[in-house]
Amino acid sequence: MAARPCCRILNNLRWRARRITMTNPPDFPLTRTENVVRYLLLLALFSVSFSTALTNIFVVLSYIGFVAALCTSAHLRGVQRTPPALLALALLALYIIGSSWSIAPHDDIRTALQKYSRLLVLPIAIALSWRDPTLPTRALRWFMAGAGVLALSCYLVSIGKMPQSSLGWWRVSTDARDAYAFKNHITIGILLGFAANACFLGASYCATMRTRAVAIAAGIAFAVPIVFLSQGRTGYVALLIGALTVFLLRTRITPLRTFGGVAAIALLSAGIYMASPNVKLRTDDLVTEIRTERPRTPNGVRLSFMRVGLQQFVAHPLIGLGTGAFAQAYAPTALADWPAGSDMAHARHQPHSEFVLVAVQLGLLGTLVYLAMLASLGSAALGRRGIEADSLALLLVIYVVTSMFNSLLWDTTEAHWFLLLAGCLYVGARRRRAAATY
Repeated sequence: MAARPCCRILNNLRWRARRITMTNPPDFPLTRTENVVRYLLLLALFSVSFSTALTNIFVVLSYIGFVAALCTSAHLRGVQRTPPALLALALLALYIIGSSWSIAPHDDIRTALQKYSRLLVLPIAIALSWRDPTLPTRALRWFMAGAGVLALSCYLVSIGKMPQSSLGWWRVSTDARDAYAFKNHITIGILLGFAANACFLGASYCATMRTRAVAIAAGIAFAVPIVFLSQGRTGYVALLIGALTVFLLRTRITPLRTFGGVAAIALLSAGIYMASPNVKLRTDDLVTEIRTERPRTPNGVRLSFMRVGLQQFVAHPLIGLGTGAFAQAYAPTALADWPAGSDMAHARHQPHSEFVLVAVQLGLLGTLVYLAMLASLGSAALGRRGIEADSLALLLVIYVVTSMFNSLLWDTTEAHWFLLLAGCLYVGARRRRAAATY
């Protein structure tokens, strides 16, 4: 009988020891420096939807603050060795090493290294989320607030009320059929597509009809600029694939329900095609461009990117052509396809596909590390269902699908959006799974 209290004490000690690694106990509060870096990351997520300059400023300051925090917080140093963080650092190291065998000019190599240095954001977001249990949820909310600013700007542009910047700090569309501000329609479609589906996902977790109605209304408000105000086909894909993901995540899957849900989404898509002139115009243009195979159309250029990228990968499969090398490899094709002296003939092109871009630069080695990083992030979404895990799954699906025809890790806004949110939501999902286990 006396052994039972001892066993209970030992089990309690084991649980507390494990929980210290999964939470931020009251005995180890955030240091002042950690708190500052946390708010810098939140400000970066808030501004990522509408200001590249502000996002870069907050991220650079967070780099500096994080280094200082590592020097002053032993507990922060103790949460660095997570698989996604290590794989992100490994991928960045490959890009640095890849500059040694790159065929690209020095300017292209320098540009590529500057862009891929954003991978440092992922370990920072993960480490601070382990230290602060509230950061994953707050990160999602701060991003949604910034996305609200972006959506509001699209509405203002559509009615001609969006103010212009005399200093050129932001750009405003002059085409009423393609209303955008701050970002191009591709970026707007991706960010608002995620925001809309995150609202629909959140509605499924709401406890009351009133809060559920508010969440659904917010989702519709985010979706309208994509469907009716802009002409970004990427946004249509993000919205559609996100809706399908939310359905699969939050519905008990049976053959009948699966068929009914997919059919409903297909009918909704057909209805949007009929109701939105923008969706109809852009979809018809896509079909025409694919059917005619004209090389000087947007999709003709994308297809040539894919063709040249795959050819270069087959020719250099193991370690690729080196960091920043795609533009140099594609230059002969650009000169052949476009008139001499045109901007397109001499531009430094990227393939509009993150997977092709990684494969050309770093070959099979870099591609496997990149896929491993994504898989390690996604592993947290496979555990116990919760708003963090489901939001992470939604984020990953939209990112992976749209990365097939966009260079998202190369682009400033999309890279910061994905890496910051993925790092925070990864920890939130892991923490919820650990709490359910212990």
